[in-house]
Formats: sequence, C-alpha cells, structure tokens
Amino acid sequence: MKLKKNINVQAFLETVKKCDGNVYFKTIEGDQLNLKSLLSQYILVSIIENRELIRNGIIEYSMEADAPMLAQFLE
Repeated sequence: MKLKKNINVQAFLETVKKCDGNVYFKTIEGDQLNLKSLLSQYILVSIIENRELIRNGIIEYSMEADAPMLAQFLE
C-alpha cells in the first residue's frame, strides 16, 4: 500500500509504534526500512520531501491485525 499525500508524519509514526508487528517502507530499488526503528524513522522523515521516492515506495506490515490502525494513512 502507498502512503496518502500530505499525511501527518508524526501521527503516522506514533501509530506505527502502537502496531504489534513490524511496519516497513520499501523502495522500488529494494531498500527496506523497518519503521519501528528510530533510525529508520529519521531516514523516512528526511526523505519525505522527495515526492517521487515516497510515491514509488510502499508500506507493508507483518501483522494483518495492524491494518485498521494504519488504514487512515494508506491508499
């Protein structure tokens, strides 16, 4: 799933922290950031201005039970 445009990044990352499983940002180049990691969160925040990279990346989660919490941020 892709991130919606103009999301509140802080609210998204707070929601990720509440997830039971892992949440990943994956690029088309094959890079993968585990967004439960603080370092990965910093990287995501630093690249959020790169619209092309963000729009081409996808969000995946390891536990289907986390989907309802993340739904407001995903399209």
